[in-house]
Amino acid sequence: MKIAVACDGLDIAAAAATCSSFACYTTQSGVVTGCSNVPNMGLTPRERASILQQMGVDALIARQFTPEGLAALDEAGIEAVISNAASPREAADLYLYRTLMGEEGLSEKSIKEEPLGELDDAFARDELKLVAQSA
Repeated sequence: MKIAVACDGLDIAAAAATCSSFACYTTQSGVVTGCSNVPNMGLTPRERASILQQMGVDALIARQFTPEGLAALDEAGIEAVISNAASPREAADLYLYRTLMGEEGLSEKSIKEEPLGELDDAFARDELKLVAQSA
């Protein structure tokens, strides 16, 4: 799974359409295994969605989307996710948490108030399995 987060510097961008870059997180078995930064070169929403689709991005996270951006992402089969997380990595982790744990409609506030112990345990179990398989 690949998760892209619209960024301005080290922060989540106010809007996907005007972001300076995308932090693209590669995940395997629920664990972030890589991160790359892809510049947003002022493309149209459809061109931007096409590039993200070619990169294999499954979800794009931002604080807000334009109607044209939402339509282009939908057409490309990319999930648009609105987040108010403090950082791009936190936004990706929250998305993974919701996806893996099946939590729908869980507010970020409630996640922050309760540590991600369950998620950390799940990641640790997956990591141990991967290490055992590679040995």
